[in-house]
Amino acid sequence: MTESATPPPTSLELLLYEIEATPREHWADLLATLRQFRQTLPSTAPLVMDEAQARKNQAAIALLNSWLEDHEEAAEHQKAWEFLSTAIDEDRLSDRPLFS
Repeated sequence: MTESATPPPTSLELLLYEIEATPREHWADLLATLRQFRQTLPSTAPLVMDEAQARKNQAAIALLNSWLEDHEEAAEHQKAWEFLSTAIDEDRLSDRPLFS
């Protein structure tokens, strides 16, 4: 009988594990550190040729960064998420929760 061995975790899985193991209040610092590291790497990706799309991307990135930097409302957002996820799970037809 052959034992089924679990495959070793991928690099992405290991990276996600480390992120999840880091306290949430330090995620902004972790993101900044990761970005600094990435910027020191030589670029292997081709340059963006579509300038209009690049501007749209930068606008979206700026918006996401502003959300990450908004620490004052983090507790309020967490409470809202807890309320919404509970309300959604209460009205499900299935016995299994959608959010756990």
